[in-house]
Amino acid sequence: MMLDLLKILWGLIPLCGLLSVLFAWMEAAPPVYWTLTAFFVLSLLCWISLTIRVVGFRNRLFKFVRLLLAGDYEAGMRSRRNFRDGVSRLEVLCNKLADQLRAYDRLRADRVSILARALDLVLRHTSDLFFAADCEKETFVLNPAVQKLLGVSRKSYSFESVLKPTVNEAFAKLFNQAVSGRKVNTAGTCFLQLPGMSAPVRLSLLLMPLRDRDENVRYMLLSIDKEKVDSHEPA
Repeated sequence: MMLDLLKILWGLIPLCGLLSVLFAWMEAAPPVYWTLTAFFVLSLLCWISLTIRVVGFRNRLFKFVRLLLAGDYEAGMRSRRNFRDGVSRLEVLCNKLADQLRAYDRLRADRVSILARALDLVLRHTSDLFFAADCEKETFVLNPAVQKLLGVSRKSYSFESVLKPTVNEAFAKLFNQAVSGRKVNTAGTCFLQLPGMSAPVRLSLLLMPLRDRDENVRYMLLSIDKEKVDSHEPA
C-alpha cells in the first residue's frame, strides 16, 4: 500500500509541474515563455535521470536481498564510483553488509567443522561406550567400542533403520522423550537391535541432548553403562 502511494506521488510530481508550466505559458510573454520551456525540459530530464537511477537501484537491491536469503553471501551490488549521491552510499553499505555476512559465514563454517572433527576424534579414540545422534542428518554414529560391543561393523545408521523396528520401540520412545523433553539428561533401560545384529541387547542408556539457542536438539550423545549390558532377548 505504501509503495503504491509512493508510485502515485512520483507520477503526480511531474504532472503538476507540467500543468503549472502550461498555465504560465498561456499568460507569458515570449522571453518568459522560452525560459519556462527550457526550465521545464531541464527539470523533466533531471526527473527521468533520477527515476532511472532509483528504479535501477531498487531492482539491484531486490536481487541482492533474494541472493542473501538464498544463502549466497558472495553476492554484491555494482556501485557506480562516478556518483556520490545517497544511492551510491547505500550500494556501498550493502556491499559492506555482504562482506560481513561472508566473514561470519566462514567463521561459523570453520567453527562447526572444528567441533565436528573434535567430536569425531573423541568418539573414535575413547574406550568408553558412546554413540551419537546427528538430528539434522538423522543418523546415529557409533564409536569403535560400541561397534565391538554390539558386534557390528557399520559405523552409522539412519534414524529410520533404528527407530522404526518394533523391537526398538522402547528405545525410540526414550529417544523421542529426550529430544522433545526439557530435561538436561534422560536415563532409561531398553532393548536395541541394529541392522545386522542377530539378537537385541538390553542396554542402560544416558541420553545427553545438545540444544541450540531455540532449544532445538541438534546433536545427542548416548552413553552405555557397560556394567548393565544384557544380551537376553525381550519377552
